[in-house]
This record gives sequence, structure tokens and C-alpha cells, in this order.
Amino acid sequence: MKRWVTCAVIRLLHSLFFCGVMLATHAHAEPFHFAVLMHVLQETGDENELKIALESAQAANPTFIVVNGMRSKREPCTDRLYRQRTALLESSVAPVVLSLAGDDWITCRDRQNRPAPTAWLNLLRDQVYGDISWSGGKHIPLRRQSAITAFRNYAENTRWSIENVLFATLNVPANNNNYLVSAGGNSEFEDRLIANRDWLHRLQTQAQRERKTHIVLFCDGNPLPDARRKTEPRDGYVELRQQLKNLAEKSGAKILVIQGSTPTAEKNTGSIIWNGQLGYVNLNAGISMIAVDPTAETAFSIVADEP
Repeated sequence: MKRWVTCAVIRLLHSLFFCGVMLATHAHAEPFHFAVLMHVLQETGDENELKIALESAQAANPTFIVVNGMRSKREPCTDRLYRQRTALLESSVAPVVLSLAGDDWITCRDRQNRPAPTAWLNLLRDQVYGDISWSGGKHIPLRRQSAITAFRNYAENTRWSIENVLFATLNVPANNNNYLVSAGGNSEFEDRLIANRDWLHRLQTQAQRERKTHIVLFCDGNPLPDARRKTEPRDGYVELRQQLKNLAEKSGAKILVIQGSTPTAEKNTGSIIWNGQLGYVNLNAGISMIAVDPTAETAFSIVADEP
């Protein structure tokens, strides 16, 4: 009996010590801020605009920069374009992470002018995610889903941590998640759905293991809020939306989805909307600066939004 009590006391002390360490770590977490460049090239396709936006964001000394979209749908798809944009992002002194946009690959065609999005997506992955981490003069350890053999094609799904916040990119195109109505022609959507489900599960596991208080996801599409797209024959985000709700319920962390603006949610653009543990914000095209105070009740706030 005495031995059992002693073991129980030891376990209790160990638990209290661990919780004390975690609370102390979170209590001393320092505020920081990061920049999001959302669809800078959406209309013009002028690379100089991306360069200016990148320099402007760096001037604010962010902890990192997330660039959503590296190509305008008005531009032709070429490996040269991908190489040039990659070189531009690599030139940043601040760490830069690319969040793929649908315009980066979905409208691409082959030499016979036939739709060839998947082929260009694979080429983009080779050109952009070859052997670089886009860390410039600073370094943020990045983990890619492509390190997992079963998902070696999904280098664009990336995760990293700052303080007690876990960040990740998720390949979610803006055009109804690139869901296609044609029978037998939806393999890209279906395969990516499986990859994203695995990626979210890994984020959940890491958040639980490392006691993360928040998970921030960057994506091009708009899976939130919970509203069916009446103009589409089928809601391409329905599975992802449920996965995000599960992540919020099971990870123990608050989930913030940072997504591109959408005409159906203009009234919410630029404001963080929370529904329990799950929140989202639709960002306008341009530069947005987001402040993070990991210990505050309201951990995230948008401090600047420059069109």
C-alpha cells in the first residue's frame, strides 16, 4: 500500500512539474508578427509588383513571410517563370514560405493548348521545392509532407513552429478546391484530399505532443465558413471543412485558417471570425501584417492591410 502511494505521489509530482514547465514556457513566450502576401500578382502579372511587395514586407522585420500565389492566371506557364519567381523568393532576407494558389497551376495548358494542370503542378513542385528552404539569412526549420514516402509529391504542405504556435501550409485551391464534375477526371482532387487529411492528422499529433496552443493554416481556397456554394454542383470543401472541425476538437489547440478573399464573404474580409476553437480570416489581395501574442486571450490581430 505504501509503495502504491509513493508511486502515485511521484507520478503527481512529475505531472505538476511538467505542467509547471509548460506554463512557464508559455508565460515567457514573446510576441511576434508575420506578413502574408496574398495574390499580389492576381491581376497584372507584373513581377516587379511582387518584388516591391516582398521588400515592403521585409521592411517591417517580420518573423517570416508567407506568399500566397506566385503566378497570375494571365501569365503563360513556363518553367522559366517558375525559376524566376523561385529566385525572387529566395532573395528575401526574411524567411519566406510559399503557399500554393490555384492560379499557380490550374489554368496551365500544354503545347497543343489543352488543359494540363497536373503536369504543370508536378513541374512547379520540381522547380520550386527542389533543395531549398527559403530561409535567406535566417533559418526556420521546415518539415514537408514529401518527407513521407506515401506523400512524396506533396512538398507544398509545409509546417514550422514559433513559440507555442504551429504553422502550416495546405494545398487548397480557390476554385471550389479544384473539384471537377467530369467522371473519372478527378484524381488530382481525390489524391490531394487524402494527402491533406494525413497532413492535418500529423499537425494534430504534433500539437498534442508539443502542447501547442494554436495552429495556423495558410491556404488559397475558402473552406470556411460553413456554407454550401450554391453556384457549384458539389461543394469541394465539405470533407476538408469536417477535417478542420475535427482538428479543432481533438488537437487541444485553437485553429486559425488564413485564406484568400472571396466575393461571398466580403463583409468579413480582414476580420478574424471565431466559432469556438475554429476561426478564419479572408485576406484581401496585397500585404497583411498579423501580430501574435501567444499568451494573450486574443492571440492574433491584423495590424496592417495594404492593398
